[in-house]
Amino acid sequence: MNLFETVKAAVTPRMAAERYGLPIQQGGMVCCPFHADRTPSMKLNEDYFYCFGCGATGDVIDLAARLFDLSKYEAVQKLAADFGISGEKPSVLAKLKRGKTQAEAERHCFRVLRDYFGILQDWKEHCAPQSPEDPIDPRYAEACHMLERIGNMLDILACGTPKERAEVVADLQKDDRLMRMEARNRQIKEDEYGTK
Repeated sequence: MNLFETVKAAVTPRMAAERYGLPIQQGGMVCCPFHADRTPSMKLNEDYFYCFGCGATGDVIDLAARLFDLSKYEAVQKLAADFGISGEKPSVLAKLKRGKTQAEAERHCFRVLRDYFGILQDWKEHCAPQSPEDPIDPRYAEACHMLERIGNMLDILACGTPKERAEVVADLQKDDRLMRMEARNRQIKEDEYGTK
């Protein structure tokens, strides 16, 4: 497979649009960046894009070329660099395509963090010492220590730039942190609230 084929096999127009900051609406529609579009008229399909307004169409390489005013060769190099693709590793690319898109990863991280944030708020309210002589409950200490940090991460996932959101996702995915946090949230809910 040459680099053009490898990039097209690994990156969909939707993935590129998300990466380059086009807000995707329901049904894979976006406002076309190639004409004055006030309502979404460009459809992002699995292998190609098509604008019902201006007729712009093509594959993911054409999309990047037009977005950044590049030749197709320059566009495929940009896509390969931005998505960490090299021509020698098609197996990695297949995994990339099958894996979660960045937006799905961000939504998953947001849900796990939101659940943890709710647990922390509950602990801060209900586990606080009632007098200065009372011992400090470890749950209260954890809430005091973590609430601001988790709140900041939630803010970034909700309102941050694509780069900031990607950094939060990458940090949470290191060493299976997100998976461990999700399992712990579930265990806490089962232990404290009796939910399964």
